[in-house]
Amino acid sequence: MDFSTSVYDSTQHNSFYPAESTASSLTFSELSGFVTQILSTLELQELGGVYFQQLNMLLPVIGFSLSDFDSRWVYGNAKISSTLIDLPLQGANAINGEQAHAYYYISSPLSLSQREALFQLHDLFGKQVKHALTLAQVQQMATKDALTGLGNRAGFEQSMTRQLGWAQRHDEPFALLVIDLDNFKYVNDNFGHGEGDKVLAHVASHLSRMLRDEDEAFRYGGDEFCCLLDCQTQLQLACAAQRIQSSINSSSYLAGLEVSTSLGGAIYRDGDTVSSIFDRADNALYRVKNSGKNSYQAA
Repeated sequence: MDFSTSVYDSTQHNSFYPAESTASSLTFSELSGFVTQILSTLELQELGGVYFQQLNMLLPVIGFSLSDFDSRWVYGNAKISSTLIDLPLQGANAINGEQAHAYYYISSPLSLSQREALFQLHDLFGKQVKHALTLAQVQQMATKDALTGLGNRAGFEQSMTRQLGWAQRHDEPFALLVIDLDNFKYVNDNFGHGEGDKVLAHVASHLSRMLRDEDEAFRYGGDEFCCLLDCQTQLQLACAAQRIQSSINSSSYLAGLEVSTSLGGAIYRDGDTVSSIFDRADNALYRVKNSGKNSYQAA
């Protein structure tokens, strides 16, 4: 999608966008229907989609983006001739820690009443965004592994479910990488579980450094890790696996404990479930474990 760079920012163009309103530009029925719909979900990505659907029915908004939270959260199909309206979401921070914005793409200039309507809807949406972010923070606390700081198994299953939904709706494959530490039991048996915990945290730090913003890493359980990767082909997945394995194997600390990594990968296929894609990657991992370890295979 190619968007125009023509920007209106409500914080700088007060003549374009009224700071406050004393008149209603939406009917009671329109406003009631809008509120009912946006109160239907507190999942931020889904909320963006519901909000855009409502906007599209009420205003000439043909595209909408919450890319400050996730670069993939773009809704509609704006054209190059579209005008961009950039409005801040008060009290919400983007992934880079700065003020988050919502981006509206309109197909024709807004009348005064339409501008007022956009103000009202944006304000209501912003309040629901705050609730969604609060819920996400609470969920994140419940889905974090205390030792490594990565997502835990519950977090993995939530993220995998979201990824599957996105892939099914947008026909965009993703990849799963399952990682197992070779000789980890040797470390626990000979140096104690405290040293084993250090190994797990050390591996987690390598994963965090090597993954891109759009990728996610999890401690699935024990010494097994999972990564959800923005890879669409086997070649891309193999390159990502090699990069991760090279980083971990380059650690002199892990080498001194004779710890290496075995990896199995799988690309999303039509009809996949959480179990089916995980089983393919896990079976590939065990083929590596049974054929000498410290390598990578894909299903």
